[in-house]
Amino acid sequence: MLTAIDPELERHRRTWIGFTWFLKIALIVVVLVLAGMAIFLV
Repeated sequence: MLTAIDPELERHRRTWIGFTWFLKIALIVVVLVLAGMAIFLV
């Protein structure tokens, strides 16, 4: 049981949040590029 906030765990959590945020942005960019290519090619 974790009563106090572990600084190491907090650091990992922040890193994970930043990583998932980056993944979401990258996914949106990929979708936009694919949609743009589809519109351009059609």
